[in-house]
Amino acid sequence: MARSGSADFSLTRDGIIRGAIRIVKGLGGKPVTGAKTGQSEFNETAEALNMILKEWQGLGVGLWLNREISMPFAYRDGKYSLGTSGDHASETLYVTEVTTAQDSGESTLVLDSTSGAVDGDAIGIELDDGTMQWTTINGTPASLTVTLTAALTDDVAVDNEVMFYTTMSGRPLSITEARLVSDAGSETPLYICNRQEWMNISDKNTNGPPSHIYYDHQLDSGILNIWPRPNDVSSYLKFTARVPIQDFDASANDPDFPQEVYRAAKWCTADEIMLEYQFEGDTALQKLLIVSHRAEKYFNRMVEFDTEYGSITFEADND
Repeated sequence: MARSGSADFSLTRDGIIRGAIRIVKGLGGKPVTGAKTGQSEFNETAEALNMILKEWQGLGVGLWLNREISMPFAYRDGKYSLGTSGDHASETLYVTEVTTAQDSGESTLVLDSTSGAVDGDAIGIELDDGTMQWTTINGTPASLTVTLTAALTDDVAVDNEVMFYTTMSGRPLSITEARLVSDAGSETPLYICNRQEWMNISDKNTNGPPSHIYYDHQLDSGILNIWPRPNDVSSYLKFTARVPIQDFDASANDPDFPQEVYRAAKWCTADEIMLEYQFEGDTALQKLLIVSHRAEKYFNRMVEFDTEYGSITFEADND
């Protein structure tokens, strides 16, 4: 028989839940609190599955949750809010330059490239006074020309930077590395401070090329602090962020994790709900331990898969 030629096996939320319930009921489990209907049983198990995934997220599981986010600077601004209602930041930031100089008060720009630009995109334009003006793209770009919703508030010279994006990024859980990107495209690594190191910076109002950042993830929007404060809006920040795993809100939701995690999710969910069922006979404890052992085994296998490989250097001690 020929091979399938596909590798896209997938489970929905309820597919994982069905597997977990089969394990429990296959061992003779019956609901502790009376007879559960099919839908209430699925809803309660979905609650358990979501809690498990959020705990894994807190443990740092999930290389697939790493995203590269780009964040334009505001002139001499050292503090930025990261979230869906925060400052400008996106996983799909397009950067180009102005082709033809434009005067203050005009509402069109000719760019080197409009690739990726669509009606309604947020667009930032480097003005000749050194600041970045933000507005939106009004209508579908005509070849290399974009129409702005708000007129320019200052003159714009040839080769001034223009940045645009469609979707703002959400609140990162953490930032693991960051780079300063110049208008020439070169990238310089930045140092990520812990809270104490950030507090030890005496003059946080220093202006210049950024070299340090400190991220406080907060509850709704994260706060990203940058030092020195950038005074060149033609450069911008790129960083690797861990983003929250998406919830299972509906029965047909696809998992926000790869296939290699399915088995661990199924068995850990079964382990989570075991105590909501009763088991008759002398083997009840044994059944609980069997599921718990397997859940731990598959979780550890998943963590092993979720390891980033790299070189390790050992140096001999001079002593």
